Amino acid sequence: MASNASEKARALQQCESDLDLVIARLTNLGLDPAPAVGSSTDAHPANAAAAEAESAALPPFPPCGSRAEWAEVLFDRMSGAADAGDAKARAAALLEAFERSVAADLKVAAWQNGVLKKAVLVQHRLHKAQEEANRELRCQVAACQERARKLEADNYALSVHLRRAQQSSMPGRFHPEVF
Repeated sequence: MASNASEKARALQQCESDLDLVIARLTNLGLDPAPAVGSSTDAHPANAAAAEAESAALPPFPPCGSRAEWAEVLFDRMSGAADAGDAKARAAALLEAFERSVAADLKVAAWQNGVLKKAVLVQHRLHKAQEEANRELRCQVAACQERARKLEADNYALSVHLRRAQQSSMPGRFHPEVF
């Protein structure tokens, strides 16, 4: 489990600037595989014997996703029941398979939700960094505009002084070092 977390963290750090790459990388890692369909934690001997007899007699449950597929499987399994006990065993096996399927779907959805949360977090960080950069650029633009206005005012003042100096009230040309 620790290696899964470290692999996820490394994938996020390596691809932090590209959101699509983060999602693709975490999806490709496939760190949380779906549980095996045949795994069961029920240790009751009667249930185990019934489940073994059931699994030997019937083909395994196909991975069903829609309500119609589960209804079809339920109908097929229940129509082949010989008596009430067999029908109960088949129904129990079907319910266990349905529970495993829902649990696997829930795990996948939770994993995808985690990936999306991380992607949103990365996107939020990128958005904040971009806003900060935009704010800095606006400040720099404002400073440059202020400096340009100041330089224009200085240029105007210097041109006025130059015109006044050129229109001196003294007749003739005088050497500038004299004054």
